[in-house]
Amino acid sequence: MKIIIKKGRELSKKELYFFAKESVREFDENKKPVEKELEELRDEMQSIFFFIKDKGRVKSFGLLKPVKIKYLGKAYNILGIGNIISIEKKKGYGTILMKEMMKYFMKRKKTALGFTGSRTAQFYKKVGLKAEPKLKNRFFYDYGNKKTNREEKGLWGIYYEGKDKFISHVLRTKSIVKIPCMHW
Repeated sequence: MKIIIKKGRELSKKELYFFAKESVREFDENKKPVEKELEELRDEMQSIFFFIKDKGRVKSFGLLKPVKIKYLGKAYNILGIGNIISIEKKKGYGTILMKEMMKYFMKRKKTALGFTGSRTAQFYKKVGLKAEPKLKNRFFYDYGNKKTNREEKGLWGIYYEGKDKFISHVLRTKSIVKIPCMHW
């Protein structure tokens, strides 16, 4: 088994295409054109991509996206957990992937945050992240259009609390948190 960690700008065209194709298959039921996903991936050149390979084939992958969030007058530099996909389910590859990603952000004491449904939240709890239903409806992606902003709300927050204590600050308040980027 091989673990590969690369910045987005270091990915080959083949790796980017694979990432885009599998993301569309997993999250968009093959309804979104792969080319559109590739276009969106161009914004991920600073993100850190993780690949788990076994016998030369990618079995699982995901990314950590550096995100700067301003909340109640303070700036927080966090890592967005995103696009977590196992090509082969129920084989342990997702757990291996998440453990590697956790090593990365825990070593740096960085808050890492992702969003998921309630069923999948249990997987993330099992691998060691916290899953918090109270983060439901607290975050939204600020695309500059009130109609589309609200569409991203309603998912559980999964997270690791870094030294900045960002999640604790959010849980102690009632204000909505704007995420200043496209969905990760």
